[in-house]
Amino acid sequence: MGLFSRNNNKIEKPKVILELRSPGCPITAIVEQDNRTAYFYLFGDNEDFGTKSCWIRNLSAAPNEIETALMEKGVPPMLTKEFCKFPEGQEGLNANTLEIVWLEEGDGAALLENGEILCVIPSWGGNGGFYGYARDCKGTGDFAWELSEDNEMRTRVKRSDEFLKSWDEEMSPFRILQPEILDYYDEIFGKSEKYFAIDNAEWPPKGLCVNQGEEKVVFATVAVSLRPQPKIEMYFENTSDVNRIELGVILKSALNNDQINKIGSSISGITAIPWDFVTFLAEGHTVEFQTGVNEKFNFGILTNKLKVLPEIQLPQYRESNTTFLWIVPISNKERAEMIESGVEGVLDKLDDIGEEIFNLNREEVV
Repeated sequence: MGLFSRNNNKIEKPKVILELRSPGCPITAIVEQDNRTAYFYLFGDNEDFGTKSCWIRNLSAAPNEIETALMEKGVPPMLTKEFCKFPEGQEGLNANTLEIVWLEEGDGAALLENGEILCVIPSWGGNGGFYGYARDCKGTGDFAWELSEDNEMRTRVKRSDEFLKSWDEEMSPFRILQPEILDYYDEIFGKSEKYFAIDNAEWPPKGLCVNQGEEKVVFATVAVSLRPQPKIEMYFENTSDVNRIELGVILKSALNNDQINKIGSSISGITAIPWDFVTFLAEGHTVEFQTGVNEKFNFGILTNKLKVLPEIQLPQYRESNTTFLWIVPISNKERAEMIESGVEGVLDKLDDIGEEIFNLNREEVV
């Protein structure tokens, strides 16, 4: 008889009992169980994300040692007795009592049973021997760590659930935030003449306002900051300082409508990068930036460090600062120099040319 069998003395093939796609990232959350154990998984479409897993509970008596031989055969292992709050096992999960709640970033999720958290896989799950937190684990187990009463994930899951449900209200988060940002931009740049939706009819909504002055055209995104960026927690200690962004571009005003639309489309694509690729954008990052004006400058550096760039201080949103990053067009040669020697040297040279950074027909600085 094979490894997988309906016989209660054998290991059954795991069954999917719940599944939910992330609202923002290319990730699917799945709950699986066989007749021995239950696991929570996050499957990423991108190889960089891969698959993350977290033990939920054992359904029969826990082993004393890690089930290495079964793991080598691809069988989900039970958690050892040392780390089980219920070493004799628990009842199987019932899909009717379960709910998956995605964290606001879209790259982590929690599994709830009758409103109580069973386990959480945060963004840093799957790294350094850490898989996730589980209610029925005690201590730092091999496939889950204990979800203590004071674990911050309890508050974050609750806030995420409230945020996602708030989109069903008449005054959705977008309808509240959008006018606040637009009013601020009007004060800084003057009354905007054009506004475009740049969300491709996908959630969440976001926009782009365009102010065409006599000498310059200013582009500024609206409501990208509704969501905190993924993966920030793995690289920054004070995530609330850098996890929300808006983007802008300033260019010399000799642009026709086709070029404005092309630039708007490029900005739209850049705003999707964090969630489409489960990453983040921050000061000093470079991105592809097609303008349709001069193919020499087909990249951009994200920065607010150049003296000629207006200082934008957007109000906080959900207890996080919103960082406004300007996209400054750069050439492939300038980008290569940044990659090889660091961004500071090229930024200093761009700083030296002042408002010429807005000119897509300028000379390269390297």
